Amino acid sequence: MGYNKLTSLSANIKAIETAVAIHSQGRTATQEEKQVLAQYSGFGGIKDVLDLGTDKPLDKGVAGLLNRLLDALRTLAGGDEAACRSLVESIKSSVLTAFYTPQFLIDAVAAQIHKTFSANGLQMQSFLEPSAGIGGFLPVAMPGTRSYAFEKDTITGLVLSLLHEDATAVTAGFETIDTQELEHLKFDVIASNIPFGNFRVFDADLWKKGGIYEQATKTIHNYFFVKAMELLSEGGLLAFVTSRGVADTAGNKFVREYLVNHADLISAIRLPDALFMQTSGIEVGSDLLIFQKHTNKAALSAREQMFLQVGKEMYDMSGTMTENANRLFSMPKTVLATDSRIVMNQHGKYVRKHQWLGSDAAMAQYLSALLKYDFDRYFRKILFGQQGEASVQMSLFGMQETTALSVNRGRRAYTEKLEDWMKSGTLVMFEGQIGTVVFRKSSHYADVAVDFVPVDEGKVNMERAADYFPVREAYFMLSVRERDLQTEQTAIRERLNTLYDAFVAKWGFFHENDNKEFIMLDSLGVEVFTIEMQLGGDIVKADIMREPVAFTKIATDRILQPSEALASSLNFYGKVEMDYIMRSTGLSDEDVIAALQGEIFYNPVTDEWEHKGKFIAGNVIAKCTEFVSCIPDLSERQQQWTEISVKALENATPEPIPYEELDINMGERWIDPQLYADFAADLFGVEAEVMYFDVNDTYVVRLKGYSPAAYNTYSVRNFNGEDLFVHALHDTVPEITKEVYRNGDKVRVPDEEAIQEAATKIQEIRSNFNQWLDARPLEVRDELVRTYNERFNCYVRPAYDGSAQTFPQLSFEQFPYNELYPSQKDAIWMIKQNGGGICWHEVGTGKTMIMCVSAYEMKRLGLVQKPLIIGLKANVHEIADTFRKAYPNAKVLYPGKEDFTPANRKEVFSKIKNNNWDCIILTHEQFAKIPQSEETMIEIFTEELYDVERSLEVLEQSTMRYRSRKMQKGLEVRQENLKAKLSELRTKLDDRKDDTVDFHSMGIDHIFVDECHYQNFFKQQH
Repeated sequence: MGYNKLTSLSANIKAIETAVAIHSQGRTATQEEKQVLAQYSGFGGIKDVLDLGTDKPLDKGVAGLLNRLLDALRTLAGGDEAACRSLVESIKSSVLTAFYTPQFLIDAVAAQIHKTFSANGLQMQSFLEPSAGIGGFLPVAMPGTRSYAFEKDTITGLVLSLLHEDATAVTAGFETIDTQELEHLKFDVIASNIPFGNFRVFDADLWKKGGIYEQATKTIHNYFFVKAMELLSEGGLLAFVTSRGVADTAGNKFVREYLVNHADLISAIRLPDALFMQTSGIEVGSDLLIFQKHTNKAALSAREQMFLQVGKEMYDMSGTMTENANRLFSMPKTVLATDSRIVMNQHGKYVRKHQWLGSDAAMAQYLSALLKYDFDRYFRKILFGQQGEASVQMSLFGMQETTALSVNRGRRAYTEKLEDWMKSGTLVMFEGQIGTVVFRKSSHYADVAVDFVPVDEGKVNMERAADYFPVREAYFMLSVRERDLQTEQTAIRERLNTLYDAFVAKWGFFHENDNKEFIMLDSLGVEVFTIEMQLGGDIVKADIMREPVAFTKIATDRILQPSEALASSLNFYGKVEMDYIMRSTGLSDEDVIAALQGEIFYNPVTDEWEHKGKFIAGNVIAKCTEFVSCIPDLSERQQQWTEISVKALENATPEPIPYEELDINMGERWIDPQLYADFAADLFGVEAEVMYFDVNDTYVVRLKGYSPAAYNTYSVRNFNGEDLFVHALHDTVPEITKEVYRNGDKVRVPDEEAIQEAATKIQEIRSNFNQWLDARPLEVRDELVRTYNERFNCYVRPAYDGSAQTFPQLSFEQFPYNELYPSQKDAIWMIKQNGGGICWHEVGTGKTMIMCVSAYEMKRLGLVQKPLIIGLKANVHEIADTFRKAYPNAKVLYPGKEDFTPANRKEVFSKIKNNNWDCIILTHEQFAKIPQSEETMIEIFTEELYDVERSLEVLEQSTMRYRSRKMQKGLEVRQENLKAKLSELRTKLDDRKDDTVDFHSMGIDHIFVDECHYQNFFKQQH
């Protein structure tokens, strides 16, 4: 029977209504109800559901059914509109992927697997369907088998759980299986029709393994194969119906290699293109692939080697070639088809299409014969018989994991307490032995297992190790607590010094004897080693031994001038901190306000004082309006301060720009899209709607009726007026191509004539917009003027006067001048006040000196803790030389090229962390090698995810959704990939045992970038 969309939709909705009713009553399904539930076939190919929740009128033929569907979803959501929208979205997202497998194929696979197990006297203990739908492949399980099924979609998962009460149904993605605490960790048979697409999946287990395991998580189809193979018992069967891309795509060779190296290929059958017409009304190429797990296999068979290869066929004598296809399917008994031919697909590519022209019964019979042929030849009972030996597996480190402890003095479980600062490779003393702790992932542990690996006793002096461990513990206790609490830990610092001094008295300095070789046996040793520094011929303690290095310690024993105290307050606290300024200057608040008159202003909204650089800057119009509204509620003293503030803002407000001086172009993002909609309605003669999406800077236009102008006057080839209007808004020209013959081949080339015609009409639209705008009523133009001035002409750029600055310890002895230029002083003052800035000066005007002096001044005033200067490799030596000449006594770290080799890099990072440098100077390349912290990356990706989800929400609530499905699909893919990336980052954050010192922990809190226009630091660091 052929596929009927209306019949399928009706059956789906009846099944959902039944499932919702059963669920709301809290009972199990009757046999009659299960017959109704079993008719559910998903919404694959039923594109009418995409109109749910939009303003587009529903098709009259399905409107009644879709309204019933919405009612059922609202009932299931319990009246929660957000939950209902989520259910609707879940259904819509399945339209392109939810294609249910024909029953005859499932029956053939189940029958063959049952025969194989029975004939060989094997018992199927466990079965898994990882992408279950409503459990189509669950019949593959045999009587007595414990079955598990995963389904991500909420609605489908509900139907699945009601249909199969004897199975463990999990409504979650397959990637969550490791967190579900299932009774079985391995499965004898795994079978499913798996999803296909470029969706990234985050799986902590595969991510930790790295290599091809991590690579497989980048596409969902490859992930399913690799993850399922990892979960398969030795000798178990993996049977997947999948898109042809797994076998045919050259880029997927790595996953094919993984499969045939970890399993024997039992059967590979190319299915007819029209197979899913019966269940989903769509043609899609698919394969049935069946493997038997066989780890540590010696060699690949000839057919497995052929499975790795792809190739093209010649379509015609002119040399036109088809797309790649797997070479295995050119062999006999590998294709379920009676006919095949090369055709052009919907993407304009030539592919081989396979057809079954006989009856469905004959196709089922032939499939069963193919499966029997393959299983009789390639299934190996002996592999499955090895499951009793499966308890002995190779660990990640090449050693056997066994249930019995055979050697109690060798590698074994580490059972003592782990400190938070410990990581893999940490040197410890355990049960009278010295060794390292090693973290690993094992199927025998729910989380991370920890092993103790003894070190060769000839390498380690037990007594020295016993003296070293307390020094290391005190160092990390001090480092971690001062970093987290931001308070000085005097007692711990004293203890660290005492322990260190005792070690040195007994064993010598870290740099002497063979102490360094011993300390480097510890993975944490490279960091502990840097609490001691070698300066020339002297060995001294690092700064962390004397003072905090994780935060700035406020000096209270030095009296500052009010202007200095203000500058220090701005960046140390991020604001004007009056208590700090009074304490630093020894003045009362009235005296401070009087001394800093014109430099600080009162903000009545926040009830705080602000520096003029921040206060008289930005949107002064909005500030002024808001402050005036606050005056009646203030005290007399606060009113006086606010009136001074308002007057300063009024004096700084720019003169309004009149309409005649505005250069307005079509597509300006600050203009209300409704204005463009009004212009489109005037241009095309029908009502129009225009929307703007800032996340991808895209306009979408819809005409609400037929327009002769849109389809005649402003139409070029297949681009109508709507399309050209969008290009006019974006100020772009469409790429129009045409087919021509070259050397007998049909190729597409740019249609220059059509492109020029389109460009002319687009320019005409843009010109018409300006003419139309000039003719608008005065109130429309005045509104534009008001909007422009309030949005753009409301900003004040602050002026900086650095003439009053003094620069203690700045030396000009090695320079041909004895004072900084006024422009340099102003730039330094700007940087000190704002915590940064852009110095876009000409070459030779002293930018290098500006960086060096600014860095030292900010450090001297306590505005920053560890300033960093990064420059081009060709210039960085000059920067370091300038800094040293300007401040001969400064403590500067300028690592050489050899210091950033992989062997030495960690030591440099630890030196940065453990010392209070006046400045650190690196090249761009060296800076790029510093690991970024997961906290920072999570903030970045979370913000991007928020933008994507906001755009999807706007699109969903608009009437444009059905016209913007390509943009929606792109946003949804980006959303899934961002979620996967965030999951990966959060796992890294939770599992920092193997991390080195990162940028976040180094304490660098200010960066000066020389030649910043040459670099993309977002890509380098994120």
